[in-house]
Amino acid sequence: MWDQNKEKLGVTGHRGCKAYMPENTLLSFREAFRLGVDVLEFDIQLTRDGVMIVMHDDMVDRTTNGTGAVGFKTLDEIKALDAGVKFGYPGTRVPTFEETLQLIADEADPQMILNVEIKDQRPHVVDVAIAELARFGLLERSVISSFDAQTLLYVQDYYPHVKTQGQPPAKMKRYDPRVLEKMYGMGVPMRMTDEEIEDLIKLTDSYGIQAWAYHADDRQSAERCMKFAFTNITANDPHDLIAYLDEIGRRVGK
Repeated sequence: MWDQNKEKLGVTGHRGCKAYMPENTLLSFREAFRLGVDVLEFDIQLTRDGVMIVMHDDMVDRTTNGTGAVGFKTLDEIKALDAGVKFGYPGTRVPTFEETLQLIADEADPQMILNVEIKDQRPHVVDVAIAELARFGLLERSVISSFDAQTLLYVQDYYPHVKTQGQPPAKMKRYDPRVLEKMYGMGVPMRMTDEEIEDLIKLTDSYGIQAWAYHADDRQSAERCMKFAFTNITANDPHDLIAYLDEIGRRVGK
């Protein structure tokens, strides 16, 4: 993990390279590795038969050629879906969490951080996720994120060594102010006004929380992020953002 250095910015690949690749797929993750993202963000939830897969929505309709809820489908049914045909990459499959972690262990930069967003709020999902990250030797460089405050409090209470990332208080479900006390990062949406962002930066500074911007895909957005002294930018298209920050010497580790 990087220190809170407000002169440098990390770049997170949102669901890999969501802007032009099938999101949350091994194809998208490999492209993010190629670009050299500092953080890889992806989402996990469970199938009907209890297998953890990588998918953002609780329905398969938007990102695959299927229909219906993830939680009502078995892994075999999920694997029969095409996660790339709508985006020009037919034959792409929905990966399991295990397949994704194996890919990261085998092919990613060992310094790359993982941002694992928990979509299913049941505590045992957190337990399984953390156990799998530990099994692959990836837990120390992982952050568990959620829009649900109680999920993050569960992580903080039962896995105090694991870093957590939340959202602005007004955007968190089941909010409890205690979640801020041990939060490592907070996602701040760039669609907010300057005044709203300034207030959140004051809040994160008061708790020693890193402020992570989302989503910013171009130079103009990066300059706005630098004005507010964020430490990380989540991008749907990290290509130009990485090139720009490298060019001006403002990227973490560069």
